[in-house]
Amino acid sequence: MNSEQTEKYTACERCGKKILEKCAIEDSGKVLCGDCVVLNTDKEVKHAEKIVKQQRKEEYQLEHKRIIKKQRQRAAYVFVTCLAIFGCVQIFNYMNRPEPVKSVHIDLKKNQETMRSLIVFAIDSYQTDHKGAAPDSLEMLIPNYISEKLQPFLDNFTYKRNGNTTFTIEDKNE
Repeated sequence: MNSEQTEKYTACERCGKKILEKCAIEDSGKVLCGDCVVLNTDKEVKHAEKIVKQQRKEEYQLEHKRIIKKQRQRAAYVFVTCLAIFGCVQIFNYMNRPEPVKSVHIDLKKNQETMRSLIVFAIDSYQTDHKGAAPDSLEMLIPNYISEKLQPFLDNFTYKRNGNTTFTIEDKNE
């Protein structure tokens, strides 16, 4: 018991717990017990972690915004480049477009070979549609294979069906 009397006790300024003076810890000018120092340190660590976490979050948001800004700039550059290429292609195509087809007037009264070619083409189309059978007369070709406007020119030709699939066409003027 002598040793207890010689040792001095003090009270923790935070929780009031009685502790040996040599076990007391002075923190910020206050005498504290070990438990209070641990609690105080734990609170400081949690507070510091919270601050660091908030700073990391802010840094992440700033970096994220910077990356998004760069991506948008790249997308805008790519879009503008594509538009420029598209515009150049359109200009190139416009400059290299083919000339429009010009209509040609053919006098079928004078140019019998053209009319004969039209008739032969019409008969060929007729035969394709009718399993190779030739028409009985040239009038059967109107209006499906030869336009009605060309009917007066058919009178300049004689048509003769030689068989089911063969025929002859002759110019009356020759």
